[in-house]
Amino acid sequence: MLTLGIISGLLQIVGYWFYLRDENIDPNPVSWFMFAYGTALLVILEWDKSATVPELIVPIVCAVLSIIVSIRCWIKSRKNNPQQWWPRDWWPEDFWEKWSFISDIFITIGYILAWVLTFAAFISNETRLLAAFMFLFLSNLSSFPSFYPILNTTYKNPRRENPLPWFIWTSAYVLLGYITFVTHGEFLHILMFYPVSCAILHALVAIFAMRSTVIKSVKS
Repeated sequence: MLTLGIISGLLQIVGYWFYLRDENIDPNPVSWFMFAYGTALLVILEWDKSATVPELIVPIVCAVLSIIVSIRCWIKSRKNNPQQWWPRDWWPEDFWEKWSFISDIFITIGYILAWVLTFAAFISNETRLLAAFMFLFLSNLSSFPSFYPILNTTYKNPRRENPLPWFIWTSAYVLLGYITFVTHGEFLHILMFYPVSCAILHALVAIFAMRSTVIKSVKS
């Protein structure tokens, strides 16, 4: 499984290599900020739920590199408007985007509070592990609205994204899903939610981005 985990991690890196090299890509800053924030939190939650090393490679790589993409979005926004510390287009106007952003904040606060209460002996370690299970589920659930901004903008303007990195990332999550299934022996395991949901959502972005190629073919 370790070899497959490394391969899935390398696929993630290759996808980000193509993504970061493509100057024509216009990343959605709201989605990428939530990817960076949410995936970093998810790594901690999965580690707390005893995820194996092969299962953690992809989310760790994704967390680190999505932070890099988010920082690049921030730098670009600051250059466009250096007067604003928090770029205006980084505060989502759509209800579901706001819900995702706010839910991630509350999940983080709740998780940290559970750790503090555990070390202060107010709750048992078993209770904290149950809380971690609930936070992990909510963290995975929030991935759907966090993808909404980039799915929405890519559908409206497919040229903002390149489908290739998204298809590569989809294959990495499919492989991670296989690793997770073999490791735990059940499809409905809590750790299966992450690779399955991410495979579907990344594939959707890739399909929406492919519309630019279809549009060009029709016009020509």
